[in-house]
Amino acid sequence: ALNDQVVNFTNITPTQKRVGLKVPVSNMAIDNAAFDLMSFIQTKFTLALRKYLAKKIYSQAAWTGNKGPFSGLTPKGTITIGGSAYKSILKAVAEFSDKGFYEGGVVLIMDRATEAELKATPKIEGAAGGFVIENGLCAGYPYVLTHYINTTLSGSNLVPTANKCIGIGYFEWFALQQHGDVRFVIDPITQADKNVTRLILNTAWSMTDLSIYINGAGGTTQAFACYAVMDAETPEVLAS
Repeated sequence: ALNDQVVNFTNITPTQKRVGLKVPVSNMAIDNAAFDLMSFIQTKFTLALRKYLAKKIYSQAAWTGNKGPFSGLTPKGTITIGGSAYKSILKAVAEFSDKGFYEGGVVLIMDRATEAELKATPKIEGAAGGFVIENGLCAGYPYVLTHYINTTLSGSNLVPTANKCIGIGYFEWFALQQHGDVRFVIDPITQADKNVTRLILNTAWSMTDLSIYINGAGGTTQAFACYAVMDAETPEVLAS
């Protein structure tokens, strides 16, 4: 007889953090705007939430509260833009497979400047084998474009990292959850004495890297890494 195997999902508890935004708007501005000011501001709420999630998920900043899988990481290695780039990316992805990450899909993260360089970088130097990025894939893998992969924290501000980076990860191991309702309130009462309408959004999100619980990781991410991007050295031209 086989022994029962217990899978206890209660051992992993997401930590939810409140996320909110408040914008006071003059009623005179609402009345006199030549466009639908309220709809414009509500659109900005949507953009603000997208920006919040992108910063938290992709930045290397050592966030408190909600933070993504690249938070606090230092580059694991280097990918040089040049003849070895294609091989280096394939080897970096292969390191995850050696740890057992081969189900699902790996995703690469980079900024637009790195994408432009890799679009013009041959897979094999001096051969007609195509480019590192072609047909919407990088070395055959899907990728996401964001400049936040190249940012970290200085005080409370995001600043560029010392080097550009390429992030690599298996995002099925990253649990992004929105908890409860998204409460959006248009409040014309509280500051009526100031002739102001307040727009208020409240919700809660949690971000959990599940890979820190496997392979005896001890709290270290197993499914994500970042690599510093370096330009290939230009060979010196010697005068004859």
